[in-house]
Amino acid sequence: MGEVIYLPTAARQTTDPADYKGLTKSEIARLEAIRDNVEALLNMVAGIRRDPEAVAYAAARFGLMRMYYLHGRAATMAFADRCIETAEIAEDISQR
Repeated sequence: MGEVIYLPTAARQTTDPADYKGLTKSEIARLEAIRDNVEALLNMVAGIRRDPEAVAYAAARFGLMRMYYLHGRAATMAFADRCIETAEIAEDISQR
């Protein structure tokens, strides 16, 4: 479903995964599995409830609020912006 998106820390301002040395391949695989499992659960709930918009809002609210408490406003906003940029790129590619 994609690659892990890295949040820059105060000490490291890079957002390029090639420059990031903090995670091992097994840690990246673990995070990707968590992400994929959560997405599968959210898709299942959206189908059962027949309300994908409500599920998206609830998941986004939970995620953004949790990230804010863990990483602060700037990193959370940057993460959300990168997610939207990724969705726009995927949309552009699918229209070709």
